[in-house]
Amino acid sequence: MLKIIAIGKNAQFLKDAENEYVSRINQFTKIEVLELKEDKSKTPKEVMKKEAEKIKSALKGADYIALDVWSENVSTEQFTKILKDNKDMVFVIGGAFGLDETIKNTAKKRISLSKMTFTHQIARVLLLEQIYRAQTILNNRNYHK
Repeated sequence: MLKIIAIGKNAQFLKDAENEYVSRINQFTKIEVLELKEDKSKTPKEVMKKEAEKIKSALKGADYIALDVWSENVSTEQFTKILKDNKDMVFVIGGAFGLDETIKNTAKKRISLSKMTFTHQIARVLLLEQIYRAQTILNNRNYHK
């Protein structure tokens, strides 16, 4: 089973895309998206610290991959291998200020979806699209070109 733990809610147009990919992925493997409430503290450091506590509680000790713009960029093929080698995996997407160091430092792996910076809401849809693409590759379906 795959799981995405993400800070914040998506706008409806992104939620529609998210739901479409979740439906497609569920043809191959179960996936769950858990949205955690964004923190409204005064400083980015406080926000990330409080969001980290919510993430830790949701993880319940599970291994996870942290999405971090400053980490290793992976190709679709590399990402597919990660999914192949880790059937049960949790992905963590931080909020507007990213992930607290305590979350990044305890991740099994840290990856970046691109050298470009995206909002955390768009990153969720991009991650879901890549999970779907990887599943089609692993199941010999004609989607990835």
